[in-house]
Amino acid sequence: MLIRKLEKKDAAELKRCRLRALCESPDAFLVTHGEVSDTPLAALEAELVDDDICYVGAFVDGALAGFMRLVRFPRLARRHVAEVRSVHVSAAYRGQGMGAGLLHRLIELARQAGIRSLILAVLADNVAARRLYESCGFRLYGVEPCAVRKGDGYIDQALYALDLAAG
Repeated sequence: MLIRKLEKKDAAELKRCRLRALCESPDAFLVTHGEVSDTPLAALEAELVDDDICYVGAFVDGALAGFMRLVRFPRLARRHVAEVRSVHVSAAYRGQGMGAGLLHRLIELARQAGIRSLILAVLADNVAARRLYESCGFRLYGVEPCAVRKGDGYIDQALYALDLAAG
């Protein structure tokens, strides 16, 4: 397994992997397969060269099998904070440390960029993801009730933070 920062040249592979992710785990994302499918490749390429967005990917036998995205806040008063988003590990590789490897690499890149705090929101019922974040030092700081509408119901989101200056 190779974990590295994704580049503009990885845009098509990232889009394919995102579409697979939405087929495997449609309820884990706040975007639909159609929305990602309709997104022009140029938009993804622009994200991959944006200094305030960082994707890391895990490759197995040359194919992208997992990814995570970090988005830094643009306002001067919030430049020290970034949000972890778009987390996915292909079903075939879950439970093998890929998610932790991706998250550790993202944390390392955040530190190098001078980011002080990482935050994220995860569906409260996603026990595996919550366990991963907690194992990497993220701490629960709140719950947003009824944050996401799914079908006829609502799901809470668990809110996590990691203080990068603490260690």
